[in-house]
Amino acid sequence: MWPRVAVFPLVGAALALAGLAWAQQPPVWRCGNAYSHEPCAQGRQVDVQDARTAEQQAQARRQAAQTRAFADALHRENAARDAQRRREELAQQKALAKQQAALRRAARKRTAGAADAASHSAARPQKALRPAASAPRR
Repeated sequence: MWPRVAVFPLVGAALALAGLAWAQQPPVWRCGNAYSHEPCAQGRQVDVQDARTAEQQAQARRQAAQTRAFADALHRENAARDAQRRREELAQQKALAKQQAALRRAARKRTAGAADAASHSAARPQKALRPAASAPRR
């Protein structure tokens, strides 16, 4: 690991080189609705230098970082809420499946019980019913 004292001059030099590279960019031309580094017929040169001060640029970077952090937090909250919703839906589906299975078992039990009752009554001899004696005619 490099000592901090050695890192700061390197970072400063890198930033200075980046600034020089930015300042030496080729001109940008607007050709209709397109932009190019090459001039075109009836094109015009566009100034692309950032006219903001260093403080304004730093403020914009801070604001962008805050916005990214807020968006990331919002994304995490939405993902957690969606995961919770999916868990609740799965639990509801499982409960519904259990309820439907219980209803099917009860229906099978009823039909099996009715079939058993029918088979027992058919196997058992029936008593012959005799007509009731009619009252004597006068």
